[in-house]
Amino acid sequence: MRGHPRAASLIPCMVLRSLATVAVVAATLFICVTVSSAEDPSAATLALDAQSTLDLAEEEKDQRAKLARYREAREIGLEAIDLDKGNADAHFVVFATEGRIALLEGTIPNPVNLYNAQKRLNHVLELDPDHSHGLAAKGGLYRQLPWALGGDLKKAESYLKRAIAINPNAIGARIELAATYRDMGKTDGCVPLLDQAVAIAKQEGRPSRVEEAERLRSEILASR
Repeated sequence: MRGHPRAASLIPCMVLRSLATVAVVAATLFICVTVSSAEDPSAATLALDAQSTLDLAEEEKDQRAKLARYREAREIGLEAIDLDKGNADAHFVVFATEGRIALLEGTIPNPVNLYNAQKRLNHVLELDPDHSHGLAAKGGLYRQLPWALGGDLKKAESYLKRAIAINPNAIGARIELAATYRDMGKTDGCVPLLDQAVAIAKQEGRPSRVEEAERLRSEILASR
């Protein structure tokens, strides 16, 4: 039985219309996916943004503005971790900001806080054993903690020297290493480290680090 000639002639038109519709939908979906990919930052990009925000917080003079920046950096870091739980840079920013936020909010240090901070820092170094900021922070903890809580100046020296070897422009690690040598009674090695820290900090536009290094240098020279 033959179909109606008009109906038969409509079939190619219908098919073409369907194909055209599918093509438009596909093109729209492609555009949406492309735009979404361009607008949605990667974990690595977010981690860099978090670190930049942390650096800006360090330079803030106003305490409320500083606290707001730290909180912002922490949120960006957590967002990066949601995208990539193995991003060591993001985990480090969260570690660093949580400690600073606690200090600014007046939280009294206690063993639980210390345990949680060390756990997060250890995780950073598990993800990236050569993370220079993580190594510097670990060295700083070993220097600042009392012996009864795990403080160890030799371990502090080892971690800090390794951080500097990995990142020749490390500022904080140089300041901490100078403080470690002071605590060890090796003051001869302090001033060169602090001079280097000042030079790098000035080059990178980090006035708070310049002040910190110069203050420690003055204290060490005055104690001789």
